[in-house]
Amino acid sequence: MLAPRPIFSRLLQQTARRYHAGHDFKPPSMDELPVPQGSWQAQYDANQRRYNSILLFGIAFGVGSVILAKASGLLYLNYAPPKSLD
Repeated sequence: MLAPRPIFSRLLQQTARRYHAGHDFKPPSMDELPVPQGSWQAQYDANQRRYNSILLFGIAFGVGSVILAKASGLLYLNYAPPKSLD
């Protein structure tokens, strides 16, 4: 049976010395960032149309689900007192 302590300490020795980046490492600069292209207003408007359509679909799906559950008798909204205590 192998002793776990020497294996573990050997792993720590090998990985603890790998903190440097190497000789060919160049720190990142602002020149490497992507350059924006096109109109920000056109992209913003397209995003808002998409987000609003998702919002409207979610509202319609939620309202439709409540109406369907109420019509099928699975949901009681408790908006009035019950007719009897039974």
